[in-house]
Amino acid sequence: MWNDRVIESLRRSTLPSIDLRELLGPDTPVFALASTLQRRIALEAVIARIKYLPVARREALVQEIHRRSGAHLPADLMLTSAQVRQMHHGGMQIGAHTVSHPILATLTADAARQEMADSKHHLERLLGEPVTLFAYPNGQPGEDFNADSVAIARALGFEAAVTTARGAANGRTDCMQIPRFTPWDRSRLRFGARMLSTLWSSRRGSAQLASTPG
Repeated sequence: MWNDRVIESLRRSTLPSIDLRELLGPDTPVFALASTLQRRIALEAVIARIKYLPVARREALVQEIHRRSGAHLPADLMLTSAQVRQMHHGGMQIGAHTVSHPILATLTADAARQEMADSKHHLERLLGEPVTLFAYPNGQPGEDFNADSVAIARALGFEAAVTTARGAANGRTDCMQIPRFTPWDRSRLRFGARMLSTLWSSRRGSAQLASTPG
């Protein structure tokens, strides 16, 4: 994925710093790359600046950032088709996530449909069975996907789709807009606190977009 290429370009670069002002604008700082923390600051800033750009422009910038970094990218950043099949045969359910990880809300309805449909159909050919789950790229309602995205997911035959809206699902949750939260905590106490906070906030309702069932 594009963001993995940005991460690995800056993580593996042997340069002491990288100047991307010509690419990202004059207000972009010259990023120091002398330490792990500096590299992390750089990659997070770069990803934030290009995430919402049109796909073609974003891709061109990623390629140029990689070129300027001088880094050699590994060939195993993503799963191979054989590994996806192996996971599936081992009992994992595989869902779709678009082809190029665009921000769906920035696309035309036709372009969004193609991204979602092509991803679904490719996986179905790979796995030999229907793919019924979908995850919206980036996943924030209204910002990253919109009501058209939800309607397209229904029309394509997905049975459920997940967002990154913080919350817990209940009987009133739209199956095409399931909230979730990130269990990245390193202790049971922090994980429990995050879960309780999420459940509490869910009582006040979660943001969902109106859509016309397909």
